[in-house]
Amino acid sequence: MPVRTTTHRVPLERPTTRSSTPLRLMYATSMDPHDVRAWSGTVRFIARSLEDQRVEVRYLGELQRTRVLMRKAVNRIQHLLSPDSIYPVERTTAMARRFAAEIARAMDRHDSEVVLSPSSIPVALLNGDRPKAFYTDATFAGILELYPEYRNYPRKYLQQGHDLEREALLSCDLAIYSSEWAARSAVEHYGADPARIRVVPFGCNLDRTPPRARIAQVIDGRPMERCELLFLGVSWQRKGGDIALRTAELLHARGLPVRLSIVGCAPPVAVPPPFVEVVPFIAKDTPTGQRRIANLIQRSHFLLLPTRADCSPIVFSECNAFGVPCITTAVGGTPSSVRNGVNGLALPLEAGAEAYADAIADLMHDHARYRALAHGALNEHHERLNWHSTGLTLRHHLEELARPSA
Repeated sequence: MPVRTTTHRVPLERPTTRSSTPLRLMYATSMDPHDVRAWSGTVRFIARSLEDQRVEVRYLGELQRTRVLMRKAVNRIQHLLSPDSIYPVERTTAMARRFAAEIARAMDRHDSEVVLSPSSIPVALLNGDRPKAFYTDATFAGILELYPEYRNYPRKYLQQGHDLEREALLSCDLAIYSSEWAARSAVEHYGADPARIRVVPFGCNLDRTPPRARIAQVIDGRPMERCELLFLGVSWQRKGGDIALRTAELLHARGLPVRLSIVGCAPPVAVPPPFVEVVPFIAKDTPTGQRRIANLIQRSHFLLLPTRADCSPIVFSECNAFGVPCITTAVGGTPSSVRNGVNGLALPLEAGAEAYADAIADLMHDHARYRALAHGALNEHHERLNWHSTGLTLRHHLEELARPSA
């Protein structure tokens, strides 16, 4: 049974109709909801997108902060003793009960109409008379299936994790995911009711992006003599860094001038080739850092991210905001963000560097086709992959829960 994809395709500049009384929402998370570093800034931008839609957001952040920090410290020690294992911080029944109790106490003190969490765990065991929902990028089963490091997940916590995910999907009034892949996993792995699931893509986690008209001019004037590739990620192996580097080497060998800018990590080679630029990690929590990232994106022809495992990389929407198409892998939730031939290309997981080099070379040699793809990327940002559209859609769904007769 299909899951509803309900993103409002609303341009950033268009005014929206708003209800007369602001929705009162409690935003519950174990993270700091104001920290741009938390979940790559997504926790912060979700709440801000709702505030921009005149939702009255009451923040309940850093749930069980002391216990979470203690659990992380214990996990670090366990990881030293068993480097190949991964241990849960929050995905345990005991922690979920504590989260639920803290949220329930806060709800007793406030008149919030609905509870929203950027994770299924804080609301999985929450009981009450007000509707609850979560908005995230993956199910527990999806994570286990996608990420190799989770193959050594401790057996004693495995069933707890599945039980909590199933209970969240059973008890929550709405489960909102950022991709069709995650939504399908909820239905296929946990028997979730498709009628209570929505798909709403994430936006762009940059505080400022250039005007649409200016980027349209940048695209039309983008020089095509040298191919500018951008690899942006902190995990070289998981993000497919070896394929990206080999792709640049192949393009160079074919006589196509190329520069590969690697941001956030370093290739495991003693001396990178002369056409490779390694940029140290850039902090997005400063205006200077955001400007540096914006400049690197804007000068690029493509984001090249042959990722091996990903849910909903925010970097796709960030690059699209600057009219930069994304060349990536059709894995996890990426096809919901990168649509083949619209704002980039999503190649099969088994595709090697030759396939990536062929795709890039073809586009670089066909200027009209490249510019159409770049304009498509810009359109996707302004019509779909932005926090304005996301906030509008989220508010609509949450108001339906809290005010069904409105």
